[in-house]
Amino acid sequence: MREPRYSILVDIQDATERAKQGKLALYWQRTIQREYRCKKVTPAEQQAYEQLQSILFEVPQWSDEEELHHDMEHTGGKLWFCHFWTDHHSMVQLTEDRNGRFHAAYVLDTDTSPEVRREAAQLAQKDLKKCMQNWDAALLDAPVPEQMKYASLAEAASHLMQVLDDPESITG
Repeated sequence: MREPRYSILVDIQDATERAKQGKLALYWQRTIQREYRCKKVTPAEQQAYEQLQSILFEVPQWSDEEELHHDMEHTGGKLWFCHFWTDHHSMVQLTEDRNGRFHAAYVLDTDTSPEVRREAAQLAQKDLKKCMQNWDAALLDAPVPEQMKYASLAEAASHLMQVLDDPESITG
């Protein structure tokens, strides 16, 4: 039995609706672009993609940070720290959900050189360190276990700092 062929048409159509509202952040634009370029597209997918590109050219879009702020506020959470790179597909973020639990998320683009990944991690660490000083959150000395949710801002930020110490282990 033949496997059904994956179609990105629905993803492109969803992206088009968001783009019409100016709410398709660069991170998602790049995700659609990468998926589109990695497969043989149908005429319908090609037409939808061209329409999306036309809208993106005409309508200014949210930044990644604006989108994340909106999403967190919409769910009752808070964005504490984020950095999205515009020259490669990487991001780090520290958020708090509506229940007061903290989350650390990170992706460093595997298509970049080890030097670029290291520089990105060092920049994120530097920025996060400044924020932690402003929050009066101490960096924890002991290793923080990798888990999905953390009880404190210091715990989540410390985990993120420790992960960024070894950028080659981060995949994305």
